[in-house]
Amino acid sequence: MVKKIKDTHARLEELENNYRRALADYQNQERRHQELSSSLVKMASSALVEKLLLSLDALQMAQVHLKDKGLQMVIDQLFATLAQEGLSEIVSDGQDFDPLTMDCTEIIPGPQNRVIKTVSQGYFLFDKVLRPAKVKVGSGDNAPTT
Repeated sequence: MVKKIKDTHARLEELENNYRRALADYQNQERRHQELSSSLVKMASSALVEKLLLSLDALQMAQVHLKDKGLQMVIDQLFATLAQEGLSEIVSDGQDFDPLTMDCTEIIPGPQNRVIKTVSQGYFLFDKVLRPAKVKVGSGDNAPTT
């Protein structure tokens, strides 16, 4: 009788441990599923945002020549809308060259491995690089910068 009680108690402990493991596995799976779906929702719009960046670039190039206040308002409004969707600029001018967030288009005289000029603005979408910044990087020569 005592052995049967001990066996039953051991079996009960085993079943409780199995239940706890199954519950923990389920909770982990639920958490991973939520993280994945959240990530998918965030990145689902990346293709659209990338296409809109081409329009933003065109508007900014036009603004350089036109210097129109109304056009600047449209550019600011478009960028604010994109920022609400998780877009942010990659700060590159004067920074150390970072190959993870920047593409070097040219090496020019200036402080070594420092970004001298940004040719094309780069962007993050949330914490991922959507488009790397295209930059000119210093060669280490002490010639004047351009």
